[in-house]
Amino acid sequence: MIRTLCVAVGLQILVIGSASAQQSTPLKIRGDTTRAPRGCSAASGVAAINAWFTAFADADSAGLAKASATPKGRFVFSMGQFTPSDKLFRARTFEELLAYARERARQRERMTVEEVRFTGWSGRVLEWDRLYFTRSASDLGDEPLRGVAKGGYWCGQGVWYIHLAPRTDTNPGPRR
Repeated sequence: MIRTLCVAVGLQILVIGSASAQQSTPLKIRGDTTRAPRGCSAASGVAAINAWFTAFADADSAGLAKASATPKGRFVFSMGQFTPSDKLFRARTFEELLAYARERARQRERMTVEEVRFTGWSGRVLEWDRLYFTRSASDLGDEPLRGVAKGGYWCGQGVWYIHLAPRTDTNPGPRR
């Protein structure tokens, strides 16, 4: 559930309050969100990102379907290996994504988005090259793991592709 939302404009940084009931820290929005196509907005992109992460954590099929864009039945998702026992996962359909979300829900998977850095609009897709988040689950250890993602929001449809991976020391991202 989204509580507050703010529009990112140009190259300014904006901080928005808690984005969801699970999100306890402010979400930072950075980057270029200008030149949106008619009928599109960065605010809708931020809302879709928040809705996607919330629906994934809850394995909410209706919420995940609403927050995901699946042009021609395709959705692109990947999760890197965060621990030695963790497995690399790729999905190219919504059905594969939903099955993975249900599997991760059994492990009480939680991801908290901290910051999004948009790179601008490419046609009707608002792309980001850095989305910083933390990830925790019962099978991933006691401490939350830091992650980074890239992806795109298809205007009016939802998150179209998202690739999540562990953060490296060369790209540490925001710290708590």
